[in-house]
Amino acid sequence: MTTLLTVLSVLGAWALLGVLLVGLFLVVKSLQSIRHWFEKITVGLRTVEHQTKDLNQRGAVLTTSLRETIDALHAASGRRQRPRRQGG
Repeated sequence: MTTLLTVLSVLGAWALLGVLLVGLFLVVKSLQSIRHWFEKITVGLRTVEHQTKDLNQRGAVLTTSLRETIDALHAASGRRQRPRRQGG
């Protein structure tokens, strides 16, 4: 009788390990699928980061250029001061 219970316990333990391994395999497969999408997102974000890395510098150049243009237009029109902003 003891031998039968021992054999059943060992079979139960192996069955439990088998179920756990199958479950882990399914989880790994799901994570690999998600990993593929995260890699695509990462590549896209790096591309955007690369394209916009000097955006702050370009904005500063544009702001300076626009200020110079406004000053030149004011000088050409005979006005010495910039008009005050209204609203806000």
